[in-house]
Amino acid sequence: MRNSRQDFPDPSLRAYPAGSASPAPVRFRLAVYGGAFDPPHPGHESVVRRVLECAEQVLLVPSHRHAHGKRMVDFALRCAWLERLATRIDPARVRCDAIEARLAPGAAAVYSYDLLQALAGEYGVAPGDIALVIGEDNLPQVAGFHRGAELRERFGLLVADETLLLHSSAIRLHLREGLALPPAWCLPEVQGELDIYRELQ
Repeated sequence: MRNSRQDFPDPSLRAYPAGSASPAPVRFRLAVYGGAFDPPHPGHESVVRRVLECAEQVLLVPSHRHAHGKRMVDFALRCAWLERLATRIDPARVRCDAIEARLAPGAAAVYSYDLLQALAGEYGVAPGDIALVIGEDNLPQVAGFHRGAELRERFGLLVADETLLLHSSAIRLHLREGLALPPAWCLPEVQGELDIYRELQ
């Protein structure tokens, strides 16, 4: 009998072993949580804390270049925010990795498959012990990723439901319009530097 979602400690997170179309209560050595993090917010923190239930270590990997060419706040600043967040959550198990700047220092975006392959080599972890963290809305899209079939065959997935209805785009819009942010939208690691978004028009 296949494992049901009720087998998991938190039903808002499901783990898919490499090559499996069904979730199972598996634990990964390394979970890779990539994104723009422009800026990071409590929704991101919620995902990290849940992922720690299914992974020994979590890597936060900010995008060096946006896949659709959108302008983002400086990469180094986003890395600094994530490093502070990782330190507060669990410095022994959560860290920021700026690997995308090393893989594609130019204007090119980095594909998830290439990122996972590179991290497997750098960290000495077997591909099947690595999971890509994605949102529930992205699960149907994985097959259409660059080398999506190979990604699913070689690597695991950790699929996180959206438990906080908060997006970085809403934070940026509020700031550009000169509106005050609700306290629940802010992480202490970034709160003092969010005015940078008021200057981006």
